[in-house]
Amino acid sequence: MIFRGSGNNLKVIGFVGRQASGKTTAAKFLRDDEIPVVRMGDTVRKETKERGLEPTVDNIGQVANELRRENGLDAIAELSIPHIKKQDSDLVLVDGIRGKKEVDAFRREFGDDFLSVAIISSQETRFNRIKQRKREDDAASWDQFVKKEEREDSWGLDEAISEADYKIENENSIETFQEEIKSLLEGINR
Repeated sequence: MIFRGSGNNLKVIGFVGRQASGKTTAAKFLRDDEIPVVRMGDTVRKETKERGLEPTVDNIGQVANELRRENGLDAIAELSIPHIKKQDSDLVLVDGIRGKKEVDAFRREFGDDFLSVAIISSQETRFNRIKQRKREDDAASWDQFVKKEEREDSWGLDEAISEADYKIENENSIETFQEEIKSLLEGINR
């Protein structure tokens, strides 16, 4: 294990960033180190299926917007908090923070035991990653990619990124990115 929380306090590290910036890649790397991960997107995908909709980029985006419109911009964070608390670990990672209100919800709930980490990549790099990974809820075209960016901007994503406790640029190799994530967690643990 790279990192452990102190005492009885649950530590929560939330990855914030734009689509295909590397949030899930960081989470998968750390999950391999036995750190549990709660994916906020899974909450939206589950709700999409429960509404009888196919998990396409448009349907998932529509459901995410509806959840936020009906319950506030922190709705998905609030739905994720119980999943975080039930993890049997003193450190839990949150993958997929998309806005300032979500960060605020986690700070209200976990106080100083919550840290946000922004993962930053250029638009071109992220679009190329999307074309390579071919996830069912990814944008299939540049227009869809831009539309998703605009939707996420409306949720306060820029503010969440700019106010993050830590920032990691992800433009190099996967190995370099993993080393930066590992170094960050070791630095937090000091």
